[in-house]
Amino acid sequence: MDLNFDGCCYMWDYAWRYENILEEIYEEFGTYDPFEIARYLDIPIEYRPISQPLAKTTYLFNQPIITMSDELQDSNLKYFVCAHELGHIFKHTGIACAYNGNTHFRSGMERDANLFGFELCILLYIEEYGEQPENVYQLSNAYGVPVDFYWSGMMH
Repeated sequence: MDLNFDGCCYMWDYAWRYENILEEIYEEFGTYDPFEIARYLDIPIEYRPISQPLAKTTYLFNQPIITMSDELQDSNLKYFVCAHELGHIFKHTGIACAYNGNTHFRSGMERDANLFGFELCILLYIEEYGEQPENVYQLSNAYGVPVDFYWSGMMH
């Protein structure tokens, strides 16, 4: 799939932040599906009875493991949450100590992971539907992207 990031999501006046990583991911794995990407990278995804946070990534001998709330198993929100966790893996590997000890740093990392997840879901939508989403509601319906995430100003 050949994507033109300059024209993608023009209706939102959106500036891509993870274009290079996302292009590399597609070249390597041939998909933007976060579950397929995790599978190709041998990242286990486990569903457990947790409520908050909805998911977390832990490491066992440098191997990431994504644990997701079992409440997500039948929900489209699992796509955004998995994409968010992949954002942590691709962008924040090796800095868990700073994450745990610094609230300001943690909020920045969460913002980065949300943006990564958002961009990955946009591209998954294009991959699956053959067109750009017209609005954030389509992304929310398809992949659970929080509508308030778009309106929060995090994208600008």
